[in-house]
Amino acid sequence: MTQSIPFSVGDTAQSESSTNGVIQHKRLMELIEAEDAANGEVGCGRGERFSVDLNTSGINISDGNFRTLLREHLGHLLMERDFDSITTQVSRFIESNLVQANVQHQQHLPVGREQVVEYISNEELRGFFQVTLGEFCNDAILEQIIQFTHDCVYKAVLQPRHTWPKPLWVLTTGEKIYVAQASDLDDAINKVKAQYPQETRTLAVLTVGGMLGPSPVICLERAN
Repeated sequence: MTQSIPFSVGDTAQSESSTNGVIQHKRLMELIEAEDAANGEVGCGRGERFSVDLNTSGINISDGNFRTLLREHLGHLLMERDFDSITTQVSRFIESNLVQANVQHQQHLPVGREQVVEYISNEELRGFFQVTLGEFCNDAILEQIIQFTHDCVYKAVLQPRHTWPKPLWVLTTGEKIYVAQASDLDDAINKVKAQYPQETRTLAVLTVGGMLGPSPVICLERAN
């Protein structure tokens, strides 16, 4: 005699809900890994630290307030693109240290002792970071963030980002190749048009990067 096994619609719904949850979680992981790869951070979304990453992802400084602080002390030396670089570096350092601190259960981390010029005082930086991060960080991590900020500012002042060489643009019309050093694509195209006014065809970007010594645009004939 065959014995029947009780089965209900509720069991089916619960099973489908569980399966859908697994599928959604898998898709979320795939999206995060794809985003990490696009940002050059392959593997950041994997492993047991991922849940900690999510929990600390919203804990960071306010970009606007930090820029105000930088402008107040460095506005006569640096420009917005320099502040972009400093803010990005400090924000990533904070994220990294907060995740590490949570994984290690607030273990005290060594503080860097490298001496650099302090363009913003320790007291002012400590007060700024304490407001936003004080409840998430122990004193050792705050000191690390302060020292790292000093280092970023010091390096920025030594070699401001706004003085870095402009990127090298390689443009083509299909028949000719133009090489120009410019701050952005529009600037590169304008330089080509200015020095080669007879060129009226559409310019496409082959590559960008590197440095070019002379300021004139270089024009090359493509081989057939």
